[in-house]
Amino acid sequence: MVEELRLRELRQAYERGEQILAVHYACEDFYQAKDRPAAVACIAVTETLEGSTVAFALSDAPPSIQGDDREKDLLDRFYRHLRARPDAHVLHWNMNSSTYGFAALECRYRHLATKPPEYLPSGSRLYDLDALIAGQFGGEYAKHPKLANMAALNKLSKRFFLQGAEEAAKFSDGDIGAVRASTATKVKIILGLFVRLAEGTLQTQTSVGSVYFAGEQLDAVTTVLTLGDRFRYVERSLRRRHAKRETLVVSDEYDAQDLLSALLKLFFDDVRDETWTPDYAGGSSRIDFLLPDFSLAIELKYMRESLNDKAIADQLIVDRDRYKTETQANHLICLIFDYGGLLQNPRGLEKDLNVAATTEGMAVTVKIYDR
Repeated sequence: MVEELRLRELRQAYERGEQILAVHYACEDFYQAKDRPAAVACIAVTETLEGSTVAFALSDAPPSIQGDDREKDLLDRFYRHLRARPDAHVLHWNMNSSTYGFAALECRYRHLATKPPEYLPSGSRLYDLDALIAGQFGGEYAKHPKLANMAALNKLSKRFFLQGAEEAAKFSDGDIGAVRASTATKVKIILGLFVRLAEGTLQTQTSVGSVYFAGEQLDAVTTVLTLGDRFRYVERSLRRRHAKRETLVVSDEYDAQDLLSALLKLFFDDVRDETWTPDYAGGSSRIDFLLPDFSLAIELKYMRESLNDKAIADQLIVDRDRYKTETQANHLICLIFDYGGLLQNPRGLEKDLNVAATTEGMAVTVKIYDR
């Protein structure tokens, strides 16, 4: 509830055009800093109003500043930047602890300068984006490492992205340029993710954004899964036509595709049937449905005697790898209809596939309908 209120507050600030900063930093390996706060290599800040990114790095200090004073100069410049923007809302990614975060930066400054920083941002204006996303989509909204996977799902550039341990190693080797580039990349990702969250277009492992229907905002993935839940009832209703008029009888996968296509068009403006994907493993394939407004692909499987648990799992992995080459899709929903009870362990298979099939840049949601 707290995170929902915080997100609403930040969304309103964004809609009003208030200044929002994103902050991220890189430091030395925590295990090497056993008797002191970890040394800071670079702090990057990007903002919504100016659209600019500033990186405060050790390499920026003039030659006249040497030793620990170079790091103190870095921190002074960072705190001056924040002090000049006292009304800004400050976004970050898990900078909450005494080991890594604003408290750690303050401790490091006190260690170097033997006094507190001249300015510290108010805690009420600090927002952990990871917590805000989890508050809306649940803690399992992305695989670990979450920031990297969220960047891939939302097609944000990771060109210079390094994991924390890699940044620490570059710092140890004196490659501050690589650390600076990585930190600047991450802070742009953080702000980019927030903008998508604020505008309702953020893609997670479980969501691709919202569709508007009858004046309401509905989660697109949940809408597709709910259509699968109601599919059997619609199918049965179609059989009971007045005076036994001709109707659609769902007896195989092609019939099921026709019915699902009609249901999707109730909610989505742009539904593209049987989109061809590029060549993969010696041939091309078709996505049953593509919703380009949401970068969402939908695959429908209708169980028959020739399929079993292993065959379905193998097909889905091949489908996923094919669809990763389809630049318009980064989330795949697989709806498996097994009303005949042919799958031996549908709940276990569903659970395993949701975990195993999701990979960097391609979230996969599997739902089996067997009752």
